[in-house]
Amino acid sequence: MKSTMIIVSHVVNDAIIHGFVPVAKAMGLHVVLITDHKLSHLKLASEDNQFNPDTVLECDVFNPLELIEIITENGLKPDAIFSNSDHLQTSTAICGQFFDVPAKDWTVTLNAKNKHLTRQVLSEKSLPNTHSALLHRDTVLELELTFPVVAKPKEGVASIDVQRCNNKAELDNYCDAFWQKHPTTPILIEEFLQGPLITVETLGDGEQLIALGGFDVELSAPPYFIETAASWNGPNSILYRDECVNQLQTFGVGFGICHSEFIITELGPVLVEINYRSIGDGREFLLDNLSSGNWFSTILNLHLGNKIDRAFHINGSAHIHYVVAEQDGIIEGTSTSFTHQEGDIVTQQQVLKQAGDIFRQSFSNKDYLARISIVSPSEQSLEFTRQQAISSFNLTSVSEVTA
Repeated sequence: MKSTMIIVSHVVNDAIIHGFVPVAKAMGLHVVLITDHKLSHLKLASEDNQFNPDTVLECDVFNPLELIEIITENGLKPDAIFSNSDHLQTSTAICGQFFDVPAKDWTVTLNAKNKHLTRQVLSEKSLPNTHSALLHRDTVLELELTFPVVAKPKEGVASIDVQRCNNKAELDNYCDAFWQKHPTTPILIEEFLQGPLITVETLGDGEQLIALGGFDVELSAPPYFIETAASWNGPNSILYRDECVNQLQTFGVGFGICHSEFIITELGPVLVEINYRSIGDGREFLLDNLSSGNWFSTILNLHLGNKIDRAFHINGSAHIHYVVAEQDGIIEGTSTSFTHQEGDIVTQQQVLKQAGDIFRQSFSNKDYLARISIVSPSEQSLEFTRQQAISSFNLTSVSEVTA
């Protein structure tokens, strides 16, 4: 009898559609997808041969009690329960604990997702931190923070609504605009951390936690924080990796895959956020390429109770460049998606917006027109190929002309 893998998902996303679900099926598992967007997933399954779950069920996936009920009511005996969604790590962990399958500690996933709790845990554990405060609408609070500050939703993703504010007037404007859109959502204010950004990718099996590597990340100009490029195992990622992993272990990160971000300040690395899931924005497929197609299967095997394969390594050089739309308008150009190999250098261009689309800026990672990734298992230089690929790309957002 096949082992049953339950994958919990929210909206349609590439990592689930073209990563975890098809790989789980290739591993010989019975794959049940539980989502609160059943119709959109069924529609995609009818159109995309790669996306082939055995069953799609629907419930409020943010509620662990409903997850437990739908699994029980359908007579399922899960061998693994997994989610790659930022929002669903806690409900999935609670559900996994109920069914006694390998699971993350739900208290750690909650502390990681809620950025206000993250700052509290860092303080309680005497880890490097930055001063912060939580703002609620219609609550007067005298901030004892030094400008500039970074304002962000308490539980945001993809740099959406994250902004640097250089003074109180800018912060007031940010709060007014944000609460018009999200009147009940608290805003976390943090003192700005000066320095380059790195990521750390860790893997844990409940007994050991290993660092797979990390990215040196380039960001857009202030006041926004859009990731524009990233290089695998850049100098900062290598230099500060061990110190970052020690901080993560102290925080409580252990089981499963985890993607964390740190700012390298003059005093060393300070945690920005923990995303207790696989890295996204196309970099999961880049790492799958560098690991000989073993990224997704390695993660899923942990949830099936397997220990880390010590032979699993990610070797080589890799770079990803994000083409960011710079204004509202209509998408124009002829660039298309492709994969090209020359020697051992593989270039993959994934177009995310189509010519003719009407585009509205969000000043976040949602503004990407395309992802261009370049990898080489032999670690040779990628700079020439990178420049060539960027110069050949011609999609852009053109201002709409009104009569």
